[in-house]
Amino acid sequence: MKRRARVGLALAAIAALTLLASACSSSPSSSTSGGKPASGGTATFAEPPGVTPNYIFPMLTAAYYSVANIEEFQRLSFRSLYWIGNGKGQPVVDPALSLAALPVYSDNDSVVTIHLGNYTWSDGQPVTTRDVAFWINLLEANKADFAAYIPGEFPDNLKSYKIVNSKTIVLTLTGSFNPTWFTYDQLTQITPLPVQAWDKTSASGPVGNYDETPSGAKAVFNFLTAQSKDVATYGSNPLWKIVDGPWKLVSYQSDGYAKFAANMNYAGPSKPRLNYFVELPFTTDTAEFNVLRSGNTINYGYMPETDSSQASALASQGYTEEQWQGWGTTYFLMNFHNPKTGPIVAQAYVRQAMQSLIDEPAFVRGPLEGFGHTNYGPVPALPSNPYSDAYETKGPWPYSPKTAVRLLSSHGWSVKPNGVTTCTSPGSGAGHCGPGIAAGTPLTFSLEFGSGLLVTSEEMQALKSDFSQAGIQINLTSAPFDTIISLLNPCTAAQASCSWQMLNYGGGWTYGVDPYPTGDQLFETGSGSNASNYSDATVHGPGTLTSYENYMADQIPVLWMPQPVYQISEIATNLHGALPQSPIESLTPENWYFTK
Repeated sequence: MKRRARVGLALAAIAALTLLASACSSSPSSSTSGGKPASGGTATFAEPPGVTPNYIFPMLTAAYYSVANIEEFQRLSFRSLYWIGNGKGQPVVDPALSLAALPVYSDNDSVVTIHLGNYTWSDGQPVTTRDVAFWINLLEANKADFAAYIPGEFPDNLKSYKIVNSKTIVLTLTGSFNPTWFTYDQLTQITPLPVQAWDKTSASGPVGNYDETPSGAKAVFNFLTAQSKDVATYGSNPLWKIVDGPWKLVSYQSDGYAKFAANMNYAGPSKPRLNYFVELPFTTDTAEFNVLRSGNTINYGYMPETDSSQASALASQGYTEEQWQGWGTTYFLMNFHNPKTGPIVAQAYVRQAMQSLIDEPAFVRGPLEGFGHTNYGPVPALPSNPYSDAYETKGPWPYSPKTAVRLLSSHGWSVKPNGVTTCTSPGSGAGHCGPGIAAGTPLTFSLEFGSGLLVTSEEMQALKSDFSQAGIQINLTSAPFDTIISLLNPCTAAQASCSWQMLNYGGGWTYGVDPYPTGDQLFETGSGSNASNYSDATVHGPGTLTSYENYMADQIPVLWMPQPVYQISEIATNLHGALPQSPIESLTPENWYFTK
């Protein structure tokens, strides 16, 4: 998922995730303690700057596929089959908070049996396997519109399913699959949906079993999609009132303000103590910080890195600081299908030259004020995990303008530092610029970045200066986060939507829906989230996770950037239960409470 962001892989050390799931599951509340809990009250959470939740239907396209929409909005009301994140802040399945028990694999790992727990919808109806089948049926008929869909993976690898009873469903797969990979990167995508309320094709039409035919499933999907795009009705639409999560949306405004009431019928182990939970929108981090310093309007906010010197002042106002470390990687995108610049970035040596011009250590020391670390590949270095490899962590293309100049000069470019580098040896073969690159082609790119974060603006200005050392010109513009991610659908060169050249929405990728970091959502050919249109047959195994991550660190499918902490959280000292913070950046205000 975009943070503010396989099949065939022989996954090294993958068994560790299964062990963690069973050995490290949390207690139901996963809460810190302090003082005597008080029932009731309203807690407020500051949304990231310029980032608003604007899609409520859990089966969403790449244009809405973000942490803000999934982890910090949808999951409050609609729970996925398996919950990621335990009481120790690790990105593992927590059975205690999942809708189902851990799946049982049989027949050489080609059959999966799932047993649901005793959860209920807010209308009193039980969550059943028919609700699971409803999701599967909608996905099979509309998979090309789902951001997490990857050709060959779920539901393509599902041969059939059988509802045994209201609590047991059996999936028969097309072959044998690694159980942990299938659990973490396939089953976590499933979000049971209330078939008794949503299996309809119009607002006034009756509920039926339309999803059981492809044409009916398309009609239901189109209806629910249209309803989800009607954000003005979020607070009143009866569809969104039928929830199985701990929170029900009761008020929503187009600027991103969202108010949730506790779902009194929530059957999970962590019953909400608060009456209400409110998400507050901000256009910039400066605006949020001004409100944070002014009083008690925000119970759970954040401090911009550029204001870290004021931490002691916030502490004196009753806030506790906690760095929020996400499970992800940070980068910005190049469009491989842009008709003008696509042939340029298709050359690995060009991408390697650009990566060699990104001074990550300086970015960490400067704009990030030390709140982050260098990041040179797809597998996160933090939180601590058994998958990150030293080759990727060190980075095969660290900052070196001399390396960038050498790479370009040796491939037919006339390099003009602080000017414009141009191709003087067009064509294929050694010493030439590459196919599709004409003589005189300049190394000039447009780059649109997310507004609202001062850190991102500072990084992009520094990047523009660094790139000029090799004569690469970057023309910068900015736009809100939601505007930029609306462009992030796979496209072809002939489409008007493919006109962008580089995009930086101000973050990267959080491994939330598919938490095992194999990266196929990001880079697999045909993936609904492969917005850069990158394609490389090597990405699709077989191979080890280590060989994959090192290959991608070398190939530079995206331009890797330093990985910041998700945010420097500032939490009111009388608000408890908010720690540990979720590695996939989910919110669990059902664990929160004020003290008397």
